[in-house]
Formats: sequence, structure tokens, C-alpha cells
Amino acid sequence: MIVESCSITDLPTQTSPLALPLLALDIGGKRIGVAVSDSLGISTRGIVCLCRKDTGWPGQVLKLVREYGCRGIIAGLPKNMDGTEGRQAADCRAAANELAMRTNLPIAFQDERLSSWTARERLFARGFSEKKVRAKIDQTAAAVILEDFVAAHPGMKVKE
Repeated sequence: MIVESCSITDLPTQTSPLALPLLALDIGGKRIGVAVSDSLGISTRGIVCLCRKDTGWPGQVLKLVREYGCRGIIAGLPKNMDGTEGRQAADCRAAANELAMRTNLPIAFQDERLSSWTARERLFARGFSEKKVRAKIDQTAAAVILEDFVAAHPGMKVKE
């Protein structure tokens, strides 16, 4: 099940089929950054970067969902700065649909504007070299996307 774009007004917390913990994806043309939240929604962390060209990536994502006990998936939606959706957003929606065909978990979208920039700044602030930043940028951006989603839905609870 795919839930449409998740801004605060698009997905009210009271009717959300999503529950904590969540897994987030920063879907790019080459790589997919993956992050998870804790079961209380207090923290998020990047866990891995998958290769988008690997046709087995949906299975790898679902393996991570099981490993971390996630109850939903948040996919970053790369909107243009004016809020419109372009080719990259269409590609992310297609990837989310591919994943949705393999799971019954709810999949929601979160506007990911500036998530990579925020991730880059965080990594440099931690003293990472340019090489290490490049290696961690996608999973860190996924963590930023997940933080933004959880912050926009403060009443989200752990599913019993």
C-alpha cells in the first residue's frame, strides 16, 4: 500500500497506517541510502547504501525491514525547489511501486528537498573527509528524511 505524499496536511497522524519503527530510503539513480528509526521515534541512523542497479535491491530492503522490525517504509521524494515534481520524483515513485509489489507494509513519501545538503553538512561537522562523506552521504540523507517525517508526525506510536 502506497500512501500519497506525506506532508503534515497530507497524512494526518490519527489516520496514518504507519507505525514505528520505520525504515527510510533515499532513492537515487545509482545508490539507495537506507536508515532506520528506533521504536520510539527518538533517533534515526543510516545503516547501509544499496546499489540501485542491482535488481535484487527490493529484496535487500525487505530483509532490512525484517531485521530491524520496521512497520513502514518512508521514501524520499525529490521535489524541485518550487514544489513541483520532475523526472527524479517520477523515478522514485516507480521504485516505490516496485517495492510495494513485494510487501504489504505501508510506503509513504517525504519531501526530501535539501536532505543531501543537510547530510553533507552534518558529516563535515563530524570531521569526515570528502572521501568518507561521499561514502556515507546517501544513508545519512535517508536518516535526515526519516527525521523530517517523524518530526512532522509527532503522535506516531509503536504498533503493538
